[in-house]
Amino acid sequence: MIFTVRDLGFEIGPFLLEGWWALAARAICAAVIVFAGLLLSWLLRRKIFPTLLARSWHFAATPILLRSLQGPLERMAFYSGLYLALTSLPWAIPGLTKFLFTAYKIAATLLFCQGLYNASEVADLLLASFSPEIRSNKTLRSLLDTTYKVLVIILGVATCAQIVGFPIGSIVAGAGLVGLTISLAAQESASNLFSGIVILLDKPFSIGDWITVGNVEGEVIDINFRSTRIRSMDHSVVIITNSQICASTVQNTALRTMRPYKFTLGVTYGTTRAQLEKLMADLQAMLDNSPYTNKGTNIVRLTSFGDSSINILISAYLTTNVYATFLQQQNDLNLNIMDVMQADGVNFAFPSTSVYIEKN
Repeated sequence: MIFTVRDLGFEIGPFLLEGWWALAARAICAAVIVFAGLLLSWLLRRKIFPTLLARSWHFAATPILLRSLQGPLERMAFYSGLYLALTSLPWAIPGLTKFLFTAYKIAATLLFCQGLYNASEVADLLLASFSPEIRSNKTLRSLLDTTYKVLVIILGVATCAQIVGFPIGSIVAGAGLVGLTISLAAQESASNLFSGIVILLDKPFSIGDWITVGNVEGEVIDINFRSTRIRSMDHSVVIITNSQICASTVQNTALRTMRPYKFTLGVTYGTTRAQLEKLMADLQAMLDNSPYTNKGTNIVRLTSFGDSSINILISAYLTTNVYATFLQQQNDLNLNIMDVMQADGVNFAFPSTSVYIEKN
């Protein structure tokens, strides 16, 4: 029995016996090759990769790369055995060997691209290790990850098209003309793309920031080439095109270090000057001694005389940027103001109207 390699397949011949015995020998050989492919796939899944993943690696990206390649390599081992087995049989169908070889190359290309696609996290870690700016910029990392995956898909499609026999040069040239036509007809999409690049470079906000754009307020959950997604207060997702964002005023509350606490307190006109002075002094002391406020920014001043109240301005900055914490601190300060008002014997004013009726 003599084995020779032809187009990645095996050919058996010359064989001592002819007819059915020769065909049976070829079938047994093909079955052995398929079994070998299955065995190699099983070894990769059960023995080789678990052993490699159990080791401690110096680079954090190594285990991620191994897990990314595990599935494609397991299937590649089986497909290789299946291909070698099929091409070793004496098929009488014209062109079948060429078809099988083309299918095998397409499968190998797709599995290779799947491994690259799964390894996007590895590429992200490598880029982050070279640049601290990339490591700290979630928006940039998200866009680079999307770009990497799109390029892998384009690579896979182009390679498969070339294997099948499509002229890649003509496709690229045609794509250039089509792209020019589309770009002229889709200026808005191009504007959104360039606006996305501006957002990326200028970094007015990042994923996770709480922003206000026009009448939309919420948390940024995604930034892509066309639009930005914001989860609003009612947990609905609002999609705003990047060109709209660049043309609007963006308020990023995530960049501030404090939140303002400011309102006007109205007291009744029956309050004496001594009571007002003591009330304002006690309110000032309460704010200054509070652990919530930024010292030096607390203001308590009598500002105006309203229609139904004497108005006192209370202004402070709370040292938190977390909205839930701010609400709790504001709640505590409001209750403290009520306690001070009650202790000083001063009443809250409310709108009232006096009606005078003249008698003839």
